[in-house]
Amino acid sequence: MSLFSKTKNDKQIGVEFLTSGVATVQVQINDKQSGRLISSELLPAVGHEAQALALKEWVNDNQFQKCDCVCLISTDDFNIHQVEKPKVEEAELLAALCWRIKDLIGYEIGSAVVDFYPMPISKKNNTPQLSVVTAQDWIVAAYVDCIKSTGLNLVAIDVPRLVGGNLKNVQQASGQTLAVLSLNESSGYLNIYHDTDLYVSRDFKIGTSHLEQVTEEDEWTYDSLLLEMQRSMDYFESYYGLGTASKLLVFPQIPATEKFATYLRMPTNFEMDFLAVNDPEIAGSSETLESHCFQAYGAALRDIKP
Repeated sequence: MSLFSKTKNDKQIGVEFLTSGVATVQVQINDKQSGRLISSELLPAVGHEAQALALKEWVNDNQFQKCDCVCLISTDDFNIHQVEKPKVEEAELLAALCWRIKDLIGYEIGSAVVDFYPMPISKKNNTPQLSVVTAQDWIVAAYVDCIKSTGLNLVAIDVPRLVGGNLKNVQQASGQTLAVLSLNESSGYLNIYHDTDLYVSRDFKIGTSHLEQVTEEDEWTYDSLLLEMQRSMDYFESYYGLGTASKLLVFPQIPATEKFATYLRMPTNFEMDFLAVNDPEIAGSSETLESHCFQAYGAALRDIKP
Protein backbone atom coordinates (compact mmCIF):
# COMPACT_ATOMS: atom_id res chain seq x y z
CA MET A 1 0.00 0.00 0.00
CA SER A 2 1.26 3.47 -0.86
CA LEU A 3 2.44 5.58 2.05
CA PHE A 4 0.01 8.35 1.11
CA SER A 5 -3.02 6.23 0.20
CA LYS A 6 -6.09 6.43 2.40
CA THR A 7 -9.15 4.26 2.70
CA LYS A 8 -12.27 6.13 1.62
CA ASN A 9 -14.07 7.11 4.76
CA ASP A 10 -17.53 8.64 4.39
CA LYS A 11 -18.72 8.36 7.98
CA GLN A 12 -17.59 9.10 11.52
CA ILE A 13 -18.78 7.14 14.54
CA GLY A 14 -19.46 8.28 18.09
CA VAL A 15 -19.43 5.78 20.96
CA GLU A 16 -20.46 6.10 24.61
CA PHE A 17 -20.43 3.31 27.20
CA LEU A 18 -23.53 3.52 29.39
CA THR A 19 -24.62 1.31 32.28
CA SER A 20 -27.26 -0.37 30.10
CA GLY A 21 -25.26 -0.71 26.88
CA VAL A 22 -23.16 0.99 24.23
CA ALA A 23 -24.58 4.06 22.47
CA THR A 24 -23.45 4.16 18.84
CA VAL A 25 -24.00 6.88 16.25
CA GLN A 26 -22.76 7.26 12.70
CA VAL A 27 -22.85 10.55 10.80
CA GLN A 28 -22.07 11.45 7.22
CA ILE A 29 -18.83 13.22 6.34
CA ASN A 30 -17.09 14.39 3.18
CA ASP A 31 -20.11 15.44 1.13
CA LYS A 32 -22.76 18.16 0.90
CA GLN A 33 -24.68 16.56 3.79
CA SER A 34 -21.72 16.38 6.13
CA GLY A 35 -22.96 15.87 9.68
CA ARG A 36 -26.19 14.14 8.63
CA LEU A 37 -27.28 11.48 11.11
CA ILE A 38 -27.18 8.08 9.40
CA SER A 39 -28.10 5.85 12.32
CA SER A 40 -28.15 5.61 16.11
CA GLU A 41 -28.47 2.50 18.21
CA LEU A 42 -28.09 1.36 21.80
CA LEU A 43 -26.37 -2.03 21.96
CA PRO A 44 -27.74 -3.70 25.12
CA ALA A 45 -24.87 -5.04 27.23
CA VAL A 46 -23.80 -4.77 30.87
CA GLY A 47 -20.19 -4.89 32.02
CA HIS A 48 -16.90 -4.09 30.30
CA GLU A 49 -16.39 -7.45 28.55
CA ALA A 50 -19.96 -7.73 27.32
CA GLN A 51 -19.95 -4.16 26.01
CA ALA A 52 -16.61 -4.61 24.24
CA LEU A 53 -17.96 -7.76 22.57
CA ALA A 54 -21.24 -6.07 21.58
CA LEU A 55 -19.38 -3.16 20.00
CA LYS A 56 -17.00 -5.48 18.12
CA GLU A 57 -19.91 -7.52 16.73
CA TRP A 58 -21.69 -4.31 15.66
CA VAL A 59 -18.58 -3.12 13.82
CA ASN A 60 -18.13 -6.50 12.14
CA ASP A 61 -21.79 -6.85 11.15
CA ASN A 62 -21.77 -3.40 9.52
CA GLN A 63 -18.21 -3.57 8.15
CA PHE A 64 -17.19 -0.37 9.92
CA GLN A 65 -13.55 -1.34 10.33
CA LYS A 66 -11.20 1.63 9.78
CA CYS A 67 -14.03 4.15 10.21
CA ASP A 68 -13.02 7.15 12.31
CA CYS A 69 -14.35 6.96 15.85
CA VAL A 70 -14.67 9.43 18.73
CA CYS A 71 -15.17 7.73 22.09
CA LEU A 72 -16.59 9.37 25.21
CA ILE A 73 -15.05 8.65 28.57
CA SER A 74 -17.67 7.96 31.24
CA THR A 75 -18.29 10.64 33.84
CA ASP A 76 -17.19 8.30 36.65
CA ASP A 77 -13.79 7.81 34.98
CA PHE A 78 -12.50 11.40 34.98
CA ASN A 79 -12.50 14.61 37.01
CA ILE A 80 -12.52 18.28 36.04
CA HIS A 81 -10.91 20.97 38.19
CA GLN A 82 -11.16 24.68 37.38
CA VAL A 83 -7.99 26.61 38.23
CA GLU A 84 -6.39 29.94 37.43
CA LYS A 85 -4.12 29.78 34.43
CA PRO A 86 -0.50 29.65 35.64
CA LYS A 87 1.68 32.55 34.52
CA VAL A 88 4.21 30.47 32.61
CA GLU A 89 5.27 29.99 29.02
CA GLU A 90 2.94 27.84 26.91
CA ALA A 91 5.58 25.11 26.70
CA GLU A 92 5.55 24.86 30.49
CA LEU A 93 1.80 25.15 30.98
CA LEU A 94 0.93 21.45 31.20
CA ALA A 95 3.68 20.77 33.74
CA ALA A 96 2.52 23.73 35.83
CA LEU A 97 -1.07 22.48 35.76
CA CYS A 98 0.02 19.00 36.85
CA TRP A 99 1.82 20.54 39.82
CA ARG A 100 -1.23 22.64 40.71
CA ILE A 101 -3.76 19.81 40.69
CA LYS A 102 -1.60 16.97 42.04
CA ASP A 103 -3.12 17.26 45.53
CA LEU A 104 -6.69 17.42 44.18
CA ILE A 105 -6.73 13.90 42.70
CA GLY A 106 -6.72 10.64 44.60
CA TYR A 107 -3.78 9.03 42.79
CA GLU A 108 -0.22 9.84 41.79
CA ILE A 109 0.07 12.58 39.19
CA GLY A 110 2.63 10.42 37.38
CA SER A 111 -0.11 7.92 36.56
CA ALA A 112 -2.57 10.57 35.36
CA VAL A 113 -3.56 11.61 31.86
CA VAL A 114 -4.01 15.39 31.96
CA ASP A 115 -5.58 17.77 29.44
CA PHE A 116 -7.21 21.18 29.70
CA TYR A 117 -9.42 23.69 27.94
CA PRO A 118 -9.90 27.44 28.52
CA MET A 119 -12.95 28.91 30.22
CA PRO A 120 -14.57 32.12 28.93
CA ILE A 121 -13.46 35.31 30.65
CA SER A 122 -15.95 36.83 33.09
CA LYS A 123 -16.59 40.57 33.09
CA LYS A 124 -16.45 40.36 36.89
CA ASN A 125 -13.19 38.41 36.99
CA ASN A 126 -10.75 38.83 34.13
CA THR A 127 -8.27 36.27 35.48
CA PRO A 128 -7.93 33.51 32.85
CA GLN A 129 -9.34 30.18 34.07
CA LEU A 130 -8.66 26.68 32.76
CA SER A 131 -10.64 23.49 33.23
CA VAL A 132 -8.21 20.65 33.82
CA VAL A 133 -9.38 17.13 32.92
CA THR A 134 -7.67 14.21 34.68
CA ALA A 135 -8.04 10.46 34.41
CA GLN A 136 -5.93 7.50 35.44
CA ASP A 137 -3.72 6.28 32.63
CA TRP A 138 -4.85 2.64 32.88
CA ILE A 139 -8.48 3.70 32.48
CA VAL A 140 -7.72 5.70 29.35
CA ALA A 141 -5.64 2.79 28.03
CA ALA A 142 -8.63 0.47 28.52
CA TYR A 143 -10.79 2.74 26.33
CA VAL A 144 -8.09 2.88 23.67
CA ASP A 145 -7.61 -0.90 23.66
CA CYS A 146 -11.35 -1.54 23.50
CA ILE A 147 -11.92 0.72 20.49
CA LYS A 148 -8.84 -0.50 18.65
CA SER A 149 -9.82 -4.14 19.20
CA THR A 150 -13.00 -3.54 17.21
CA GLY A 151 -11.10 -2.32 14.14
CA LEU A 152 -12.36 1.26 14.43
CA ASN A 153 -9.86 4.07 13.96
CA LEU A 154 -9.83 5.99 17.25
CA VAL A 155 -9.27 9.69 16.53
CA ALA A 156 -10.11 11.14 19.96
CA ILE A 157 -11.37 10.46 23.46
CA ASP A 158 -13.66 13.25 24.60
CA VAL A 159 -15.69 14.25 27.67
CA PRO A 160 -19.51 14.48 27.53
CA ARG A 161 -19.89 18.13 28.55
CA LEU A 162 -17.82 19.35 25.59
CA VAL A 163 -19.39 17.46 22.68
CA GLY A 164 -22.64 19.45 22.76
CA GLY A 165 -20.69 22.30 21.19
CA ASN A 166 -20.45 20.20 18.01
CA LEU A 167 -24.20 20.35 17.42
CA LYS A 168 -25.33 22.18 14.30
CA ASN A 169 -27.76 24.28 16.37
CA VAL A 170 -24.89 25.51 18.56
CA GLN A 171 -22.46 26.06 15.70
CA GLN A 172 -25.02 28.22 13.90
CA ALA A 173 -25.92 30.29 16.97
CA SER A 174 -23.16 32.85 16.44
CA GLY A 175 -23.75 35.94 18.57
CA GLN A 176 -26.60 34.30 20.50
CA THR A 177 -27.00 32.75 23.95
CA LEU A 178 -28.41 29.25 23.68
CA ALA A 179 -29.27 26.72 26.41
CA VAL A 180 -29.45 22.98 25.67
CA LEU A 181 -31.23 20.64 28.10
CA SER A 182 -30.56 16.93 27.52
CA LEU A 183 -32.11 14.21 29.65
CA ASN A 184 -31.62 10.48 30.05
CA GLU A 185 -33.61 8.16 32.33
CA SER A 186 -32.03 9.21 35.63
CA SER A 187 -30.17 12.50 35.08
CA GLY A 188 -29.62 15.44 32.79
CA TYR A 189 -27.31 18.19 31.56
CA LEU A 190 -27.90 21.87 31.02
CA ASN A 191 -25.28 23.54 28.84
CA ILE A 192 -25.31 27.27 28.16
CA TYR A 193 -23.50 28.58 25.09
CA HIS A 194 -22.77 32.14 24.07
CA ASP A 195 -21.44 32.85 20.58
CA THR A 196 -20.93 29.06 20.19
CA ASP A 197 -18.63 28.81 23.27
CA LEU A 198 -19.58 26.74 26.33
CA TYR A 199 -19.96 28.94 29.41
CA VAL A 200 -21.89 26.81 31.90
CA SER A 201 -22.39 23.05 32.19
CA ARG A 202 -24.42 21.62 35.06
CA ASP A 203 -25.67 18.10 35.68
CA PHE A 204 -28.52 17.07 37.97
CA LYS A 205 -30.22 13.88 39.15
CA ILE A 206 -33.56 14.45 37.44
CA GLY A 207 -34.29 12.48 34.28
CA THR A 208 -37.11 11.32 32.05
CA SER A 209 -38.09 8.53 34.46
CA HIS A 210 -38.84 11.18 37.08
CA LEU A 211 -40.82 13.32 34.63
CA GLU A 212 -42.91 10.32 33.61
CA GLN A 213 -44.17 9.99 37.20
CA VAL A 214 -45.47 13.57 37.44
CA THR A 215 -49.21 14.00 37.91
CA GLU A 216 -51.40 17.09 37.67
CA GLU A 217 -51.82 16.96 41.44
CA ASP A 218 -48.10 16.71 42.13
CA GLU A 219 -45.78 18.74 39.91
CA TRP A 220 -42.89 19.23 42.36
CA THR A 221 -40.49 17.40 40.01
CA TYR A 222 -41.14 20.05 37.38
CA ASP A 223 -40.43 22.73 39.97
CA SER A 224 -37.20 21.00 41.02
CA LEU A 225 -35.91 20.77 37.46
CA LEU A 226 -36.96 24.34 36.73
CA LEU A 227 -35.10 25.48 39.87
CA GLU A 228 -31.92 23.67 38.77
CA MET A 229 -32.15 25.32 35.36
CA GLN A 230 -32.88 28.75 36.82
CA ARG A 231 -29.86 28.54 39.12
CA SER A 232 -27.63 27.86 36.12
CA MET A 233 -29.23 30.69 34.14
CA ASP A 234 -28.83 33.10 37.07
CA TYR A 235 -25.17 32.13 37.51
CA PHE A 236 -24.49 32.71 33.81
CA GLU A 237 -26.23 36.07 33.86
CA SER A 238 -24.63 37.36 37.07
CA TYR A 239 -21.09 36.01 36.57
CA TYR A 240 -20.61 36.70 32.88
CA GLY A 241 -22.88 39.72 32.45
CA LEU A 242 -24.13 38.62 29.04
CA GLY A 243 -27.86 38.60 29.70
CA THR A 244 -29.93 35.44 29.73
CA ALA A 245 -30.49 32.67 27.21
CA SER A 246 -32.75 33.67 24.36
CA LYS A 247 -33.61 30.08 23.42
CA LEU A 248 -33.81 26.68 25.09
CA LEU A 249 -33.48 23.42 23.14
CA VAL A 250 -34.66 20.18 24.77
CA PHE A 251 -33.79 16.55 23.99
CA PRO A 252 -35.41 14.06 23.71
CA GLN A 253 -38.90 14.86 22.44
CA ILE A 254 -41.10 12.30 24.19
CA PRO A 255 -44.50 12.64 25.94
CA ALA A 256 -42.83 13.26 29.33
CA THR A 257 -40.66 16.14 28.05
CA GLU A 258 -43.53 17.57 25.99
CA LYS A 259 -45.62 17.86 29.17
CA PHE A 260 -42.69 19.48 30.96
CA ALA A 261 -42.23 21.92 28.06
CA THR A 262 -45.87 22.97 28.35
CA TYR A 263 -45.37 23.58 32.07
CA LEU A 264 -42.07 25.42 31.45
CA ARG A 265 -43.46 27.86 28.89
CA MET A 266 -45.71 29.50 31.50
CA PRO A 267 -43.10 31.01 33.89
CA THR A 268 -40.31 31.69 31.36
CA ASN A 269 -39.93 34.23 28.60
CA PHE A 270 -37.42 32.66 26.24
CA GLU A 271 -38.06 30.75 23.05
CA MET A 272 -38.21 26.99 23.47
CA ASP A 273 -38.09 24.07 21.05
CA PHE A 274 -37.05 20.44 20.79
CA LEU A 275 -33.72 19.63 19.24
CA ALA A 276 -33.93 18.14 15.75
CA VAL A 277 -30.76 16.52 14.42
CA ASN A 278 -31.52 16.44 10.70
CA ASP A 279 -33.07 18.90 8.28
CA PRO A 280 -36.43 17.35 7.30
CA GLU A 281 -36.42 19.25 4.00
CA ILE A 282 -33.36 17.33 2.77
CA ALA A 283 -33.98 13.97 1.13
CA GLY A 284 -32.77 11.02 3.17
CA SER A 285 -32.71 13.03 6.40
CA SER A 286 -35.68 11.47 8.20
CA GLU A 287 -33.57 9.49 10.69
CA THR A 288 -34.34 10.29 14.33
CA LEU A 289 -31.83 10.13 17.16
CA GLU A 290 -32.26 7.28 19.64
CA SER A 291 -32.88 8.77 23.09
CA HIS A 292 -29.78 7.17 24.69
CA CYS A 293 -27.45 8.43 21.97
CA PHE A 294 -27.43 12.21 22.41
CA GLN A 295 -23.88 12.43 23.78
CA ALA A 296 -22.58 9.88 21.27
CA TYR A 297 -24.11 12.01 18.51
CA GLY A 298 -22.20 15.05 19.73
CA ALA A 299 -19.03 12.95 19.80
CA ALA A 300 -19.59 11.77 16.22
CA LEU A 301 -19.82 15.40 15.07
CA ARG A 302 -16.35 16.30 16.36
CA ASP A 303 -14.43 18.44 13.83
CA ILE A 304 -17.36 18.31 11.37
CA LYS A 305 -18.49 21.76 10.28
CA PRO A 306 -22.19 22.29 9.53
